[in-house]
Amino acid sequence: MAKGTGIIGFVVIGAQAVFIRAVDRKMHVVESAQTDVDIGEDIFTNQRIQPATVNRVTEVLNQAKLLFAGVGAEAVHVVATHSVAEAANAEFVREQLQDRTGHDIIFVNQSQESLYRNLATDAFLPNFKEIIKTAAILVDISSGSVELTFYRDRQFIFSRTLKLGPLRVFEVMRDVKRHVPNYDEVLQDYINSQIRDFTRMLPVDGDYPTMIVMGSALSIMEQLVPAGKRNTLMQVADFNDFYGKVVHSSDQYLRAHYQLADSDMAQVQPVLLLVHQMQEFFHTTQLDITNLKLVDGLAVIYALRQSNAKLLIKPEEQIIRSALALSDRYQVDTAHRKQVTTFALQLFDRLRKLHGLDKRERLLLEIAATLNDIGSFVDVHEHYRHSDYLIQASEILGLSTEEQQMVGTITRFHSTDSPSIEELQESPLPNTKRMVVAKLAALLRLADAMDVSRQQKISKIAVSVKPTTVQITATSTDDIELEKWSFANRADFFAEVYGITAELKGKGQYGLGKA
Repeated sequence: MAKGTGIIGFVVIGAQAVFIRAVDRKMHVVESAQTDVDIGEDIFTNQRIQPATVNRVTEVLNQAKLLFAGVGAEAVHVVATHSVAEAANAEFVREQLQDRTGHDIIFVNQSQESLYRNLATDAFLPNFKEIIKTAAILVDISSGSVELTFYRDRQFIFSRTLKLGPLRVFEVMRDVKRHVPNYDEVLQDYINSQIRDFTRMLPVDGDYPTMIVMGSALSIMEQLVPAGKRNTLMQVADFNDFYGKVVHSSDQYLRAHYQLADSDMAQVQPVLLLVHQMQEFFHTTQLDITNLKLVDGLAVIYALRQSNAKLLIKPEEQIIRSALALSDRYQVDTAHRKQVTTFALQLFDRLRKLHGLDKRERLLLEIAATLNDIGSFVDVHEHYRHSDYLIQASEILGLSTEEQQMVGTITRFHSTDSPSIEELQESPLPNTKRMVVAKLAALLRLADAMDVSRQQKISKIAVSVKPTTVQITATSTDDIELEKWSFANRADFFAEVYGITAELKGKGQYGLGKA
């Protein structure tokens, strides 16, 4: 690839199309292309990507390589969406594509996709900051799923995924369409039932007057965006008129009036029914329909790394708020959570020379500290195991599948009653990641011990690193003997991981004393 141009290529392999972008340092689009490839039909029908489809994707990736060479791209990043990763033979397909094209291909999960799309709306929607000033919901529609992200008072609140993407719905209902005369009514009932069951579990607070709609499967709605624009605002009354006119239209009518491809026909009804039901449930008054895609979010990530993008909501803040929302969902003691998180991060910062980790690992520690007690919602006994399970089964915005597994494993080993370090060696994580988990779990153990009474007795700590000991001096006007006892029990794990002992001393009303 060319050097010095500042141009980066991005490719997203989705369930229905391959999206290609070349952007410069300021996120200006240098080249853009989209090629329809029906990967999703293979996956949602047969659970496997067929050889002919792999051949077609190979052709598109090689065409993209020529396009990027033509604009002098310095580097190319290729990702495959979570829908593609659902295929039973996804890993084999990835290996085949890498061998044939020379591209490294990374699978991204739904949580990562959600973050990237949120960043795209923040960066590219001209009215984004005004829209989320009160409350707004971002509805991202892909072939296999729908991601809902909630904003209030210019803050990210939480996100949830609904497995109700239009192509998935079509494949589920294909046999019904063949055998029932009132398919439209059955489809509407099916979507309504799924939405009702989904929304009753949401911690929704108040109305959401604006709905931002985006995604790779908007089909007919995306055509409402004027040429050369990123979005268009539509009042709900106008949308309802459009919905009433189109939702029951024939394929012939849609072809004649909207120039839809045959592959898009099956998605028109599910998309319109979905958006219609969503706007009714959340009492939406206007829709902000966009043509933004996951590939736009990848460009934003690149620009952020180059310090060339200014966003209202920082990616790390969204990730942390997502973890806090999950913690609140399982009714974690907020005062204890805050105390443990504070101490864990202080230990991380003051022991950098010992652990040698960077800011991404610090973020994982913060998330683990935020979530380490969610398992108590299931059962206080062995809550660390339940915490691990709940983390693995939940959505944490922006974390890769491996990072989420790391966070769950850190929480699993944070307690005095946690499994032995030998069990950590049995983790499916790579050895380098297991080492990171061990280092972070050792810090979290000590932090949790310093508020084991859950009374926030320690107001602050000082950390001193000596040749053979890490000495932590806790300032407190209360009796912290319980904290010292718990700390001493958990310090063995720290010593085993770091090869150095840790001691807790008290300073204050009870004077100085060794743990």
